[in-house]
This record gives sequence, C-alpha cells and structure tokens, in this order.
Amino acid sequence: MRRFLTLVCLLFVALPAGITITGCYRNPAGNYCNGLGYGPKVTDLYTITLQPQSTGISMAYGQTRQVTPGAGATCKGGTAGVTSPTYGSTNLQLVDLSPSGSMCAGTWNRNTGGGIPDFTICNFPSPLPSNGGLPYGTAFITESSQGVTSNPVEVFVHAPVTAISLVGPTQCVSQTQVAQLDAEACYAGGNNQYEFCAPSTVTKYACKNGLAPGVTSVPSCTSSIGTLTYNAQNGSIATINQETNQITAVMPGTTVINASISQSGSSAGYFSTCPPQSISVALNGSTTGTVTEGVTQNLSTTVTDTNGQVITGLTLDYQSTNPQDLSIAANGAVTASFPGSASVYAICQPANCNPAPINLFGSNGTGLSVSSNAVDLTVPGTASAFAWYGAPGTSEYFVPVELLTGTIGSTVRLPYVPNSMMMDQAGTTLYFGSEHELMTYSTATNTLNTANTNTPGVVLAVAPNNSLVLVNDPVRQVFYLIGNAGSGSLTSFGGLGTAAQFTPDAKTLYVTDSAAAGAGHTNTLYVYNANTGWTTYPLTSSGGPNGPKNLAITIPGVGAYITGNPTVAHTWCPTGTVGDYNSLTFYPQADSVNAATDVLAATTDGLHILGAAATGGAISFSDIGVKIPSAGASGSVACPAAVSGALQPLPLTHALNQTTLTVNATSVNQVVSSPATVSSGTTGAAYSLSFVTYNGSTAGATLPYYKQTTGNTSTLGTVGYLTLSGSSGITAPVAGAFSPDNTLFFVSTAGDNKIHYINTTTLEDTQQISPNLPACNPTTDQGCTLPAGTTGSVPATVITVKPRATT
Repeated sequence: MRRFLTLVCLLFVALPAGITITGCYRNPAGNYCNGLGYGPKVTDLYTITLQPQSTGISMAYGQTRQVTPGAGATCKGGTAGVTSPTYGSTNLQLVDLSPSGSMCAGTWNRNTGGGIPDFTICNFPSPLPSNGGLPYGTAFITESSQGVTSNPVEVFVHAPVTAISLVGPTQCVSQTQVAQLDAEACYAGGNNQYEFCAPSTVTKYACKNGLAPGVTSVPSCTSSIGTLTYNAQNGSIATINQETNQITAVMPGTTVINASISQSGSSAGYFSTCPPQSISVALNGSTTGTVTEGVTQNLSTTVTDTNGQVITGLTLDYQSTNPQDLSIAANGAVTASFPGSASVYAICQPANCNPAPINLFGSNGTGLSVSSNAVDLTVPGTASAFAWYGAPGTSEYFVPVELLTGTIGSTVRLPYVPNSMMMDQAGTTLYFGSEHELMTYSTATNTLNTANTNTPGVVLAVAPNNSLVLVNDPVRQVFYLIGNAGSGSLTSFGGLGTAAQFTPDAKTLYVTDSAAAGAGHTNTLYVYNANTGWTTYPLTSSGGPNGPKNLAITIPGVGAYITGNPTVAHTWCPTGTVGDYNSLTFYPQADSVNAATDVLAATTDGLHILGAAATGGAISFSDIGVKIPSAGASGSVACPAAVSGALQPLPLTHALNQTTLTVNATSVNQVVSSPATVSSGTTGAAYSLSFVTYNGSTAGATLPYYKQTTGNTSTLGTVGYLTLSGSSGITAPVAGAFSPDNTLFFVSTAGDNKIHYINTTTLEDTQQISPNLPACNPTTDQGCTLPAGTTGSVPATVITVKPRATT
C-alpha cells in the first residue's frame, strides 16, 4: 500500500513539470540554420565577406597595406561580429600577413633581433616572382574567425609600375555615350623601361624599350598587376564608374585621365567629349524678328556635335551688337530696353564651354570656340538720348546734353585734363584717363565716382558689360586691366598700345600698337583672353605711314582686322601642333588685304569691314567684303579640323572695292557705321550707313557718307557728301556717333565748334548746338596739348550716347 501511495505522489508532481518543459522547447530546431536542431545557430557568425571581391588588391614589391576587416553575417543575413580574426595566405613568400592583418608584398621580418619588433620590415619576395619572364605573381588571402573562413581575395604582387598609358577611345565620344577605359603599363628593368601589360589589341607598345628580352607577349593589366583606378581631372567633361571603369561623356571638352595602381598614380592620357560643330539660334523659328520694348522673349538654340548628335545643357555666351537696346541673358532670354536693332549670337568658348588643358588645345576639336548664326532683331519705335561731349587733350571739361528737351547741361570740370574719354555700352559710367589718375563719373549725376591714382594713363577700352577697363600707362609702358568699373582688382601686362576693343561678350580683348606712334611703340598685336591670358603677335607685314594703329572686331567676334598697308586680320582659331603647347599661335593671321587703312569699322551685318586712310589731302576709302566660312547650312562658325595633327586657321576671304573721298583732310579720325540698316523712305532698299570724320583746315568742309545695300559684298556702294549748316565756317567734321535708335547721327565740327544733328533717313542737318567746351591752358594745365595762347572753346572730339525712354 505504501508503495502505491508513493507512485501516485510521484505522478502528481511529475506531470505538471513535464508539461512545463514541453511548452518551453516545443520548436528547438528553429534556433539553428539548418532547421534540424543542430549545427550553427541563427545568431552565430556564418559568413565573412572580404573586400575587394571583384578587383583584388595590387601591391608593388615591399609595399604594405592593412587588410580591410571582413564583414560578418549570420545565416539569415543579419550582422554578426568577427572576433579575434586570423589571416591566411596561399603563398607566404609572396604575400605575408601579420597577426593584426597587415599585408606585406613579400615577407615580414621575424625574430630579427637587435630590438627590432616583428612585422615592421617588409622584405621583397624571395625568390622574385616571374610569369612568362614578367615580374609579377598572385596569391590569395583569407580571414577566419570562430571556425568561419572568408572568401579568398586575389593579391597581385609585382615590380613597381613606372608609367601608365591610357588605351581608350582616341576619338571623341558624344554626350551620354559610354566607352571602356583600359591601359598599358611599364616597369623598370635595369636602365630600361619595358612593357608590363597591355590590352591584346595593342601592337605598338608605349614603353620606351618595348618587350623585355625573352618576352614575346604581355598579358592584360587586370590579369597581371590588378585593376587600375581611373579619375577624370575635369568631372564636368566625363564621369567614370569605378567598378567597371566605363567612362560616360558629359559635356564637350577634353580632360586629363589620371590612373593609379598599387598606391602610385600619374596622368595616363586624355578623354574628349565631342565639341559643337554647329550652333543654330532662332527666335520663333526665324533668324529675323521683332521684339517689343519691355517684353522678354527666348531664343531657341540647337547645338550638334562633330558626330551630328544633339548636345544639351551647354553654357553659352550670348552676344548682342547693341546691348543698350537689346540685351541677352545667360539662358538666351532677349530683353528689349529701347527702340533700336541688334544682331545676337550664341558662342561656345573655353573655359565655360568646350575646355581643354592648355597643352591639349585642338585635341578632337576641343579647346576651340564656336559661334552660332546671327539673329537680326528690331525693337520698333524711337527713343530720345543722353549725350556727353568731351575734348581730351584740349579741354578739362565735358558737357552733358539731354536730347528730349534739347537742354545743354552745365560744363563739368575734371580734376585733370583728360587724355581719353570712353563710356561703357550700358551707359552707366564715363571713364577719363590722365597723366595723374583714372577718373570715373556717373552718367546719372555727372559727378566723380572714383579717382584711381594707381592707374594713370590712356583709357583704351571698356568691356561692354563694364566688368573690365583697359588703361595703358605710357610712362611705365604697362597695360592695366581693372575690374569693377575701374575700382576693382588690377592685373598688368607690359606693353604700349594705340587702340583696343573688346568682343561683345567681354571675354577677349584685342590691342594694337604702331611704331609710328613714337618711341617705345612697336608694330604688335596684343590679345587678352579670359581663358588663355595675354599673348602677343608681331605685325611684321603692316606698313603705311601710320601702321597698325587701329582695329575693328568682326561680327560675329571671331577676330579683328587691323589697319596698315596691307590691312590684316587675326582670328581665334589657333595654328600649331595638337598637344604641343609651345608650337601654338592662338590668334594667327587669317587674311591680308591689299589696302592702306588708318581707321576701320565693321558693319552690323558682319559682311563688311570699312577702312579709310589719308592720302595726298584726300581720303582713300576701302570696302572689304568679308566672308567668314560657316559650318554647314546653320551659318555657325567653327574652326577647321586639324590635318595630320596640325591645327588650321580660320580662312577669311574678302572682296575689295575702293574709291577716293574728295575732301581736304590732313588725317582721318573715324569710320562710323550705323547700328542698324536704314532706308530712304518706304521704297528705298535697306542699307548700312557710314560716315567718315577727319581733321582739316579748309573752310566749307563736307561730311562724307557711304551707303552699302544690305547683303551686297561684291560691288562698291554709294558715296555722298553732306553739306552741313553753316558750312562756310566749318573746317572739318572731327567726331561722330549714332543715336542708339539709329535715327540721328551727331557730328562735331571744327571751325564753328558745334554739334550737328543729321537725320539718317533724309540725310539732312536738322539741328545744331554749341557745347562750349573751354580750351585748356598749356601753361597751367598739365596734359594740355593746345598751342600756347589758345583761348575760347574747342570742338568736341569724343561723343558718347546712351538711350533714354521718352515717357
């Protein structure tokens, strides 16, 4: 009975306990990776991934590198810690590892003695590896922890690489297209440089001594020394996928490609994204149009590259030949501020568009500028104007005139007698040069803004956007380029000049000098470009009594014609050998015209360069019909393709027509061409209108004018002479300027010292005013060039005009 009771008690106690145990362990196999209740658990380290898996590691003899710790994972893909790792190598004589994972391309020191710690000196492999006679070998390393071993990573051990040469696309690649990069490498054997590795397509090796003795072929670099890393020096031109070494063309231009391997790198070659071949610009689908004052319209621009593919996203410079009336924003938006006309262009030019390293100018057509076709725009209506009259060298004053009411302002006295006077095209600032300082005046208030004593000299040019002013100091014989309306940063360049002119985008400045100007002067062309800086060109062929003292920018601004005998042109397409910087001439001569000229002007249609020169008391007048070659039907202008690596100049051609202006002139001052075409009434053909101003001493002087029918470049236009009001007292028309709306021509005359208003449609002298500029005193006013004893007033020799609203 006792035994029965004991059994019952045991059953009572044991049953609940059994149920509890069964409840805690109802699925024990779920904690294991195989789901069977044994082996690695789901929380255990299951795999170790050692990097880099795909490219391997490249090391030169004796180099060291720390193994990147492997990434541990559980069998479920979760993160697991890798504790107390150990490292292994398939060839410890080639790749040795310290307990901490420091790799040696060779063998570590061990038990060296002398207090030198182990694993601090990496010795070259012994024996050195050799594969087909080439000094390289491979081994694999692994990382282990907690009984888990990583994937093997290949380690390439090789002699030091001495040079890398890119074997990739040699021709340009169109935007968004992809190309594969590859390379060949060299190593040093004694005093020789041998080919180490190269793609199988390479038959002419880049290494100086070719294949090493006994070597008949070389493997690819990827299979022998490892995967190279490439980097584009200019990431705006191309991007590189570091895993595949594929390069994608982004924007036109050429960039250096740097390549590196085994902790060393160098410039390996270059890559070019195809440059523009043509730029087509239109307004509402047309190359002519009307823009309403105060209304903004957008130009449409289409750019195609040298492969005929469309390019998008370019940074273009938009130019207007008359930015006072029609301005163009960076996005091609046209804003009409005043009535008038202008031709507008889009230009791709380095460094903002199609750049190239200075030693790679011309590579695949990069580093060169391209201009679009012209779009001729008109803003209808008429506008009044403000005008300022001055007489540098003969008066210490200038006079403002408000033409709407005809009010002549008070004469403004300058601190010093100026030697020059200019206004920016926006009409905000007047610049006066002098022997003492550069003086700037506000056109809004006619008051002195700045007096810069650090930049005395002659004001030769003002950038159209007022960003730069060029002053030439004849005493120090230096050019000053001054920013921020004459009060900003200053750069200088040695030289003397007689005339200068900016291109409409303010990116390029042409300066000419003539030996005829006196001591220190030479027949030289200076060019400043925002990308290439200052360069100089001897004008050895220029002759004539006045030499190359003046110039005119072509339209579009691809170059400049320079006075002399002959009259020559220099343009922006360089000559020389591609890749040889020292051979380059950035602005070579592109045309030579058998005509003597002292002054030049370009017509706004871009088809004519008009020149004049004093000859035997009369004036020789030249109409140079200019042909700028275009790239196909679009009318854009691009530099010619290189021929066998030789860059070609832009070949300007011309048709010359000449005549004699029968006036009594001692010298010629200007050819002034109208900012737009005009016509004599509704039935007259449109033509460009130009006037010639000159010096003389014979009473009854007339004003010569020249009309050239629009589009005509083969025949001479019409010459005429305008008799001015009060002609019996006029000895010469000495200076002139058109109103921005093209309705009036203002001409200053000597003898009566007046300003005459010429109606450009009727060619009549409609009004005269007297600016009354007081003569300076050469005895008391430094810089005064008048003869002693001169009194009274002097004629204006500089006229500057800006538009104003009539309401």
